[in-house]
Amino acid sequence: MTLGELIREYREQHSMSMEEFARLSGLSKGYISMLEKNKNPRNGKPIIPSIATYDGVATAMHVSAAELMEKVGEKNDDLPDLNARDERQIERDLEDMMHSVSTAAYEGDTDAQEDVEAFKATLRAAMIQAKRIAKKKYTPRKYRNE
Repeated sequence: MTLGELIREYREQHSMSMEEFARLSGLSKGYISMLEKNKNPRNGKPIIPSIATYDGVATAMHVSAAELMEKVGEKNDDLPDLNARDERQIERDLEDMMHSVSTAAYEGDTDAQEDVEAFKATLRAAMIQAKRIAKKKYTPRKYRNE
């Protein structure tokens, strides 16, 4: 499922206009329309939303950006699944990044710890999606499990 499909589904469930959703998300009505169509009118290619876009949409939908990324990632059947080696590599990279970030968080500050955990979940979802896209793009056809 694409981000645009989630937006349209949310708007329909909540009887919300595109203008209202755009206002809540901080995005333009035109960009919401492009997301829902999943097509850039200039070149006809699918839209690849930025993290800021996910943040705006998540705010409007009252969910975290990590939850939104997981919803988009889990229903995208055209991407290959990750194997155990890929998952271990993501976890190692994630722990390295989180170690660097956690030194900036204050010890004992529960708000800072919650922020670190939210950041970790968002980062994990982004890394999984990036790995799956890279596998699809760079794995030669003869090695794909299709």
